[in-house]
Amino acid sequence: MDYNVFICYRGDEGGVLASNIYSDLCLYTNKQLKVFFAPRCVAHGDNFKDACLETAGKVQLMILILSKGFFDKCGEPDDIVLGELRAALANDASKFLPIIMPDFDFKEADLSEWFDETEIDRIKHISAIRFTDVYSFSSVDMLIPILRDKVGEFSYAEAITDINKTVAKKRMHISADGKENFFSDSNKTEKSRLKAQQELLMKFDMPVYEKHLVGKEGLCVLDLGCGNGVALMNRLGHRKEISKIIGIEYDKAATDSANAKYGSENVKFFCCDVEANDFKERLTAIMEENNIDKFDFVNLLAVMSHFKSPFKVLRAVKSCCRKNATVFIRNIDDGLNICYPDEEKKFERALSLLSKCDTTGYRYSGRELYTLLKRSGYRNITLEKIGLSSVPMDYDEKSAFFDVIFKFIKQGISRAAEKYPSDFQLKADCRWLADVYDTLEEEFLSDEFFINFGFILYTAQV
Repeated sequence: MDYNVFICYRGDEGGVLASNIYSDLCLYTNKQLKVFFAPRCVAHGDNFKDACLETAGKVQLMILILSKGFFDKCGEPDDIVLGELRAALANDASKFLPIIMPDFDFKEADLSEWFDETEIDRIKHISAIRFTDVYSFSSVDMLIPILRDKVGEFSYAEAITDINKTVAKKRMHISADGKENFFSDSNKTEKSRLKAQQELLMKFDMPVYEKHLVGKEGLCVLDLGCGNGVALMNRLGHRKEISKIIGIEYDKAATDSANAKYGSENVKFFCCDVEANDFKERLTAIMEENNIDKFDFVNLLAVMSHFKSPFKVLRAVKSCCRKNATVFIRNIDDGLNICYPDEEKKFERALSLLSKCDTTGYRYSGRELYTLLKRSGYRNITLEKIGLSSVPMDYDEKSAFFDVIFKFIKQGISRAAEKYPSDFQLKADCRWLADVYDTLEEEFLSDEFFINFGFILYTAQV
């Protein structure tokens, strides 16, 4: 295949961004732009290095994902990245587009040891794009206009028409810093909304818990993403079948609050990032400290969409569970959202704003749960429930349901607009939502209006 764009990167950090860019450019240009990303494009059995160097020497544009130490490693023997750069520089027609990650500084990088002044000027010629985080970086807005100019014409208009309505947030691990305590107890509006959400979801969840807990005894429970413990303890804290509960949460303030309110000899909460490289070791240490051989029941409520690698998490969890242990997973999938009537598409537009809120994670993760569980080695995978419906709700429950969904959107889109003040579309979205909010609520509460919201619930066994 003749490629016209080459993505050059180093290490895990640069590789994640490179993979996202590759996926975005293939999607947004309907694969009309031929992008080379080595892990996806070097065929099995081919010589990896030869394939990279040959392709690098032919492309029209090389995208450089500049992470810390990118050029420092050029001094290592037979460095493949240096070879890729030299191959591209040998082609007079090739251009370079630098994307600078937060820990890279051109001023600190000495390129003169490897390249002459003309080559350095070529590498820096196109103004660098600065990457800060997944939410402020848009391949559509930042890369495609440059690629159209530097690579040549390719027809991509249809692929990116109304892209904001159709593209969900990419999966990316959301750390404590990324959420900025949005879900913490200090956010009174969100705390109140979550309380209403928990009351509605209790009715959704409890029949499934009953099905899998009744008749058992002495169970040890692990909850990942337990927050302040309220949802977990409301569901499982009073169950006679359960002897021990371990909650894991990345937010220390939340675990401190949970331990203060619910902590006991048999109920404990720990601050830990489940996607850290040493998570399995930390969890094993927690189990040893609390005399837990294996877990019998694992709870994952609305956390899978926030994991960068849910497969890795599920594998780690499985290794700490007893044979036939039950895994309970509830998550979200916006593809399951249905609103009717919605002739003016106001509800459709409002719900589309969820993907722009940087507190939501990956909004289409629900559909992946079966495949992820299967690939991770779980058995007896059962789709227990799909969609929380307004049909059986009374007026007060329906009012609470509206708040659960649309207060979250209102908060989230306002926060995003404040965080990215140069994004005029976000400002326009905020104004539009404020203008129609009361109308949305009135129509939502009318007798004939129906909504199915995309909560999806699976159970599986180890």
